[in-house]
Amino acid sequence: MLPVERLNRIKKIISDKKQIDVLTLSQELNVTEATIRRDLEKLENENFLKRTHGGAVLNDASIAVSNLFDINEKDDSSYKVISKIASKFVNNNEVIFLGPGITSRYIVRAFDDKINLMVVTTDLLVASDCAQFCPQVKIFLPGGELNSSNLQLSGRITDTSLKSFYFDSAFFDIDGITLERGYSASSLVKAYIIQDVVTISKQNFAVCTHNNFDTESAAIVGNINMFDNIISNEYAPQKFKEYYFMNNKRFFATFDAFRS
Repeated sequence: MLPVERLNRIKKIISDKKQIDVLTLSQELNVTEATIRRDLEKLENENFLKRTHGGAVLNDASIAVSNLFDINEKDDSSYKVISKIASKFVNNNEVIFLGPGITSRYIVRAFDDKINLMVVTTDLLVASDCAQFCPQVKIFLPGGELNSSNLQLSGRITDTSLKSFYFDSAFFDIDGITLERGYSASSLVKAYIIQDVVTISKQNFAVCTHNNFDTESAAIVGNINMFDNIISNEYAPQKFKEYYFMNNKRFFATFDAFRS
């Protein structure tokens, strides 16, 4: 095993276990304890871990980043329904945009049967899930400034890069919907990205679970008629289903659409 491969193995082990001792690593990787100590010193210099007497623990910052990659939804059935519906609107050989947010992470996992598909996203967690669950799908990250708290890209470089595309479909994770004030997002950055991309996509989808209806988030995205396609789960409030139906919007909550 090459040194770089061994370091990556150690990173994986400590990321999973959060702490480890030198003897265990030595036995698992079949190298001397002295070699392990040198490896741990290198990783400590990278701020990946902190050495302890006889072992090492994962750095607090590394734990925070590691936790970002975990999806800890207690009931993810609603997200899985949404992801399966969304995947039905995505065809092979297309270029699609997935906005930042947890719903997009579930959607991209449903692309395991797609061929020659390109996914563009500003969310590194979405890109990571795509690489892990759908390795045949091409991923494009537009660049820009990285927010270390949520691993999302933004800024002028991001905006300029996104505007060089013309998307077949775009899916936006929506944080709040009310009939009076329309769609809202958890941040201005997220709202601006949605507002930009809807103008360069053939068809746009607002996606969210029933919990996001009748709530308002931090930044206004657009009025209630902004999207022609809405994907949620069956527990979405009836008044929204009726409004969308009466205003020629397509609302999908199960595999049999409310209005197709």
